Amino acid sequence: MRPMTVHDVAVVGAGPAGASAARVLAEAGARVVLLEKRDVPRYKTCGGGLVGRALRGLPSCVRDDVEAAVVERTCHTADLDLGHDGLRFRARRERPLISMVMRDRFDAALVAAAARAGAEVRPRCAVRAVTVEADRTRLETTDGSVVARFVVAADGATSETARLCGWGPARLCAPALEAEVRVTDADFARLAATARFDFGPVRAGYGWVFPKRDHLSIGVCSMRSGVNLNVGLAQYLAALGLDRPDHVEKHGFFVTLGARAEGVARGRVLLAGDAAGLADPVTGEGISTAIESGTFAARAILDGDGEPARVRERYERLLARLRREVRIGRELAKLTYERPRIRRWVFGHHGQRIVEGMIDVLTGDRTYASILGRAKTWTFLLGLSR
Repeated sequence: MRPMTVHDVAVVGAGPAGASAARVLAEAGARVVLLEKRDVPRYKTCGGGLVGRALRGLPSCVRDDVEAAVVERTCHTADLDLGHDGLRFRARRERPLISMVMRDRFDAALVAAAARAGAEVRPRCAVRAVTVEADRTRLETTDGSVVARFVVAADGATSETARLCGWGPARLCAPALEAEVRVTDADFARLAATARFDFGPVRAGYGWVFPKRDHLSIGVCSMRSGVNLNVGLAQYLAALGLDRPDHVEKHGFFVTLGARAEGVARGRVLLAGDAAGLADPVTGEGISTAIESGTFAARAILDGDGEPARVRERYERLLARLRREVRIGRELAKLTYERPRIRRWVFGHHGQRIVEGMIDVLTGDRTYASILGRAKTWTFLLGLSR
């Protein structure tokens, strides 16, 4: 039996949010335990597109390790096809727009950085119950009790820790289906030059093609429930000329698309990453906001002097920009996915400008708010979405 230790912070979930929080806390000298219900490394369902903004959120030493040992391919060009609208756009940057990774290796690199900083990592340690006490929180896990002064819940869109602590389910979840697809050399050469986004394979959503080292990550995502993603993926593969790929390994998942209305901090528990509902509602990209929110949660705890009210206030202030971006993104997503006639007109007149702006958001060069603040057109677009 493990001796009972009171940790400063228990972080639940060893994805980008949890690993980033654990690393920042450990670097500051906090006693941190990082709990992961599965093995580390573990397969994570995800397209594996690491946008420039996500890389910027990592410290240089971690970023260098990721770029040297984890990134399988970089894409400087992205293609956007509006399908039935008959519109196609291309954006290119000197720096990589998207760096392709397999999430098991990427997440393992972030966990390794946290461990080097001094965080204790416990794999195969699932949280089963949570008891919040006056000055600490007790987690009952499959590996015994864990006691900590604060908890960062970073265990994904369907966060069990959030549920155990009284939060309801996330308001908006987009179902997605991702496949690791092995194809012929000729098909791989044809599709591996760019990152690709296609509107039309599924209702109220899009499909993507992300080229990895020796295979393609191909998926579909819908902003509505009840869409048959298996049919959509099959049709998308056929449209790509891949009706008979060599191998298809499919995985389903959810992306949270709306920040939690009831807040992201309660007592001594903070939510981060997908558990907090911080993915971009337009693109579904959530790795960058996971890294940012995990870092912010750690900073809030460090700056809060052990006072839950002060930690909560600090965390909410740090997250204000991200939550505003989610709100703006939600309105843009309504326009993009729920107003096809307006989308056709808007992209027909301003498509390249919109695509360049979206790319700037993904690279971290601009935010939705900064674009809206400078362009009357974007304000007009938001009005159309309502």
